[in-house]
Amino acid sequence: MIFSVASFWQHVPENIDPVVFSIGSFSLYWYAVFFLLGWAVAVGILFSRVAKKEIILGKQVLWDIALVSLTSAIIGGRLGYAVFYDQSLLSRPSLLVSPFSESGAFVGIRGMSFHGALLGAFLGLGMIARREKIKLLPLLDFVVVVAPVALFFGRIGNFVNLELFGRVTDVPWGVYAPSETVLRHPSQLYEAGAEGLLLFLILYSLRKKAFPEGVLAGLFLLLYGIFRFSIEFVRERDPGVSSGIEALSMGQVLSLGMIAASIGLFLWIFSRKNGMMHLKRTFMSSLEKNA
Repeated sequence: MIFSVASFWQHVPENIDPVVFSIGSFSLYWYAVFFLLGWAVAVGILFSRVAKKEIILGKQVLWDIALVSLTSAIIGGRLGYAVFYDQSLLSRPSLLVSPFSESGAFVGIRGMSFHGALLGAFLGLGMIARREKIKLLPLLDFVVVVAPVALFFGRIGNFVNLELFGRVTDVPWGVYAPSETVLRHPSQLYEAGAEGLLLFLILYSLRKKAFPEGVLAGLFLLLYGIFRFSIEFVRERDPGVSSGIEALSMGQVLSLGMIAASIGLFLWIFSRKNGMMHLKRTFMSSLEKNA
């Protein structure tokens, strides 16, 4: 029984069609569906938190946050992909935004960098914070709690889109990528579980804690960086992409940058007077509870 279940699972990708439907040269891929679904669920959670008065924001501002963060993440993701993974796109900028190939065929917009999308979303939220005169750190703390939701759906989308499979393995939960005869780690699902589900549960459970402003944003950077860095060891490297460090992939180098940024943010937060006072109160409260 166990063997038959394992055998069925290993061949699942071979039976997946990444295309939802096609009309002429246009094809809708499941990745796009999951990408938008992840955004919609994340936005729904944000609206629910506002309804519960976890944060005071007007509906129009919340819609601006949702739409601007989505748009800026897509732009940042495409630019990041060009800078980090395919520099040839920089000499053909039309391909960054056009869903058509150079031959005129509809191929969709392929290639996104999460790290570029993160930077793009940060800049977009920064513009909203400045326009609405909202403090940036609390806004980031509010948004990063649901960011793993979008990541979860995005990685599931990668799996059903039959892309970003892991390295060759002999573990029984490995899968056969289409047209291959060797098992590979389903690294997309590892990332969905760690960077998506687990990270969301951690941040969501901490959302009401009285942390100094920016701590949740720092935790997101730190934990995502650690999870991504670790999983990259079983994820197949992008062909032709060099990080400049032979032992590490580009994703790992960028994730180390996230970890360093989180440490810098924590040092800055707790170097401020109110940050140190909060840290002292938390420490003393912990001592009293354990007394």
